[in-house]
Amino acid sequence: MIEMDCQLSKDGHVVVFHDERLNRTAKTSGWVKSKNLQQLKKLDIGAWLKKSFKGERILTLEEAMEIVAGKADVLLDIKTIPKGPLGIELKILFTLSHYDYFERALLSSFDFRTLQRIRELAPDARIGILYRKGMKEEPLQLAWKVRAHSLHLHKDCISRDLIEQAGELGVKTLVWTVNEVSEMEKFLALGVDGIISDFPEKFWKVRQRKR
Repeated sequence: MIEMDCQLSKDGHVVVFHDERLNRTAKTSGWVKSKNLQQLKKLDIGAWLKKSFKGERILTLEEAMEIVAGKADVLLDIKTIPKGPLGIELKILFTLSHYDYFERALLSSFDFRTLQRIRELAPDARIGILYRKGMKEEPLQLAWKVRAHSLHLHKDCISRDLIEQAGELGVKTLVWTVNEVSEMEKFLALGVDGIISDFPEKFWKVRQRKR
């Protein structure tokens, strides 16, 4: 799967961008939610990383889906910002439906209200609970409330007991963000169903060795 972070621009477009603020990768001040799409499209979001990425632009979800075009399933991390534009859930569901990708998408968020709205709008949607230390409710309780497909657990939250309990409830477990081969092997040995990583090529090598 390809994981993408989705949030709304000031004028209501779903854009694929990780940070809520623009200063780290776009080298400009302000928030994504405070810029319209035309303003966001002018930003270079690649040059900060390396010269070969210079000129990369922020994509809308529609543009990203055109690129994926059936080559992979997608995991969409939905970001909702306090006092930001509303309606991202319906717009994402509409886009997935337009590209006939509803059954190939997994929708996750730290905002539980967002996941509840998705469940109300799309009873058959695959929902993933994003979870990290410090959250008030237990992950399995959250999963039960929205009939989640999976738990997306920070690697500091993973335990064999939690993996087994989730499995008994029919809930898959994914762990994030795992970038070292030794950690990948450790979590696979614990029994997780999936690994979220910045380096899928490393995971491929682990898979090849396991065969």
